[in-house]
Amino acid sequence: MDFQLTRDETIGLLKTKRLMDSFMNLTSDSIVVVNVDGTVLDVNRKFEELHGWTKDEVIGKVLPMTPEHQKEEVFRLYKRIAAGEPYAGVETIKLKNGGTTFYASVTISPIQDEQGNVVAFVGVERDITDRKRAELRLMERERQFRRVLKLSPEAIVLHRDGIIHFVNDAGYKLLGGNCAEDIMGRLLTDFFDPADIPVLMDRFNHIVQSDECSEFLEIKMKRIDDTMLDVEVSSIYVHKQMGFPLIQTVIRDMTERKKEEEWVRRSEKLSIIGQLAAGVAHEIRNPLTALKGFIQLLQAKNTPYTEIMLEELDRINSIVNEFMTIAKPQALTYTACDLKPLLESVIQFMQPQALLCNVDIRLETEGAVRPISCEPNQIKQVLINLVKNAIEAMFSGGVVTVTLDGTDEEWAVVRITDEGEGIPEDKLPQLGEPFFSTKSMGTGLGLMVCQRIVEAHKGTLSIASMVGQGTTVTIVLPYHR
Repeated sequence: MDFQLTRDETIGLLKTKRLMDSFMNLTSDSIVVVNVDGTVLDVNRKFEELHGWTKDEVIGKVLPMTPEHQKEEVFRLYKRIAAGEPYAGVETIKLKNGGTTFYASVTISPIQDEQGNVVAFVGVERDITDRKRAELRLMERERQFRRVLKLSPEAIVLHRDGIIHFVNDAGYKLLGGNCAEDIMGRLLTDFFDPADIPVLMDRFNHIVQSDECSEFLEIKMKRIDDTMLDVEVSSIYVHKQMGFPLIQTVIRDMTERKKEEEWVRRSEKLSIIGQLAAGVAHEIRNPLTALKGFIQLLQAKNTPYTEIMLEELDRINSIVNEFMTIAKPQALTYTACDLKPLLESVIQFMQPQALLCNVDIRLETEGAVRPISCEPNQIKQVLINLVKNAIEAMFSGGVVTVTLDGTDEEWAVVRITDEGEGIPEDKLPQLGEPFFSTKSMGTGLGLMVCQRIVEAHKGTLSIASMVGQGTTVTIVLPYHR
């Protein structure tokens, strides 16, 4: 029996076709219709624009927009969709005419006949290349950001609402953890004295509102094992570097610096005491010698009480000798020591003062430097004092260049050069004398102590300077044998 459509049914079908054509070609998404075997039945104009093929070029072809290695996966996906499995879409690579590719967000819907059998699939593609590239760039920046933080020698903590979301290797070690997981998820305030927490919270609120980096604040920190450390902290607001806003806090351990500062203060005090003791002893010893001589003459004349006076003079002489002992160098233990790590430690120690004075300290190395025989703390004292002098010589800032020269076969040479105003030639011979200094508040004792230490190490210290061109202090020390 022949099946014929009525006039109304024909008009209805034509309207439906026009609506479908209008939908397919007015949408901003690419649409492709394929049968269950993946053969293209129809595409819209956006598909042609996006892929670079005309409709006639793709109709009848099997998934031309899908890379060859992904087609088997697509066919398996069709079977799961036809079986009624939920499907929410996927982000994948699609092909263009000519072989180039782009990222697309794809959803697939089944088309069923009157009996409910799936006879075709409609694929809707949206080009997300720009978004995907932006995401990849963000992921790469985040990866690099994490790597920089992780490998930073300074302890760094990222936190939000007081909860730690990230800590680098130096951070978890400083806080007393065995790994980062020991620290992450904990409250940052758990690691500080409760009395200091209001100050910290005010600083955190301020940097979020002002978007400025906070100055370093000296504070006490409590490690996991409850031991206390002297630290300084500085924070900055980090905008979504890790996917959401965070505060980045740098924590610097001040323990060693405090010890070194105390050591320097004590060394300077001992040096001054030693010089004063030597001066007092010298002034006492001269009249003491005269007094003892005259009493011995009186003793020869059987003058009474001379024995008692000589005993007391001997006692005074013993005290004077003790004064002289203070001024003399103590017995030291010399060890083989690498100068480069020592210099790096000194530069790191002096860096805060250099920054305050707008000074840049640079370390340069020439040749292969072998270990020297020294008492490391004393050599460090010399280097700290000389670098400090170089920084203070530049009132308007500049560069201090520390050069470690190992080109000589027998001697290690350290040069400390500043860009200050220089020292007049007539004053150079007086440098190193007690109480002579080119600084308004200087005592001259520091350089004198440096010279004594270098001489005790069988080395030399010399100063070269020209007015207007800066000053260079050269230390020459023998290699360890």
